[in-house]
Amino acid sequence: MEAIAELFIRKICTENNYRYIVQATAHKIEEKLGYKVSVDKSERSFDFAIDNGSKLYLVETNYYGVGGSKLKSVAGEFTALYNFLMKETPEHGFIWITDGKGWETTERPLRESFDKVDYILNLGMVENGILGDIIAQGL
Repeated sequence: MEAIAELFIRKICTENNYRYIVQATAHKIEEKLGYKVSVDKSERSFDFAIDNGSKLYLVETNYYGVGGSKLKSVAGEFTALYNFLMKETPEHGFIWITDGKGWETTERPLRESFDKVDYILNLGMVENGILGDIIAQGL
């Protein structure tokens, strides 16, 4: 999923002269992009960090081909991470890109996250330009 997401992110960043890094730790983000990021655990690494020139976006991605308890756990983890980030560094954006048939049998945890996290996208939404719009508009 990260490789697929990076194709879109690279294109968005190239076309708009944005910067991004992969496997972005707080240290790497500060060193390469100049933003301070609070993290909920010392080993936290975001799949991507995107700098549109005025705002930092932290992006997590995943794909689930089958349902199960792991999806509920991940939905809870990313909701908690979003809440932490908005409390500690509300100036940064958080985007979760997730997809897969697994969500069809595990809708409730995803619905609960939709009610709390500002941006949860699937690949179709990314392909249709929503990720680029969010970043361009500084939402």
